[in-house]
Formats: sequence, structure tokens, C-alpha cells
Amino acid sequence: MTLTVLKISHLEQLNNKIFAWLSNIFSRLKVEHLIKQIGIKDRGHVTPVA
Repeated sequence: MTLTVLKISHLEQLNNKIFAWLSNIFSRLKVEHLIKQIGIKDRGHVTPVA
């Protein structure tokens, strides 16, 4: 392998890790948003939605 191919491979791996990290963060934000919308509190209490 050439140095260029190794650099590209390394960048692709880094890109994949960043994409996976961002996907995970966005998934968590979506879940937190849904929980807030339906009114679930930290201690498991459900409040009625007006």
C-alpha cells in the first residue's frame, strides 16, 4: 500500500467513527425530546399533557 492509500483508509475510519458518534448523539436527543413532549419526569412520574 502507498502512503496515500493508508492516509485515505485512516481518514475513512475516522469519518466512520465521527458519523457513528453523531448518530448516537442525535438519537439520544430525539429520545429526550420525545420524553419531554409526553411529560415524563426524572423520577418516573407522568404529568398530564394539556
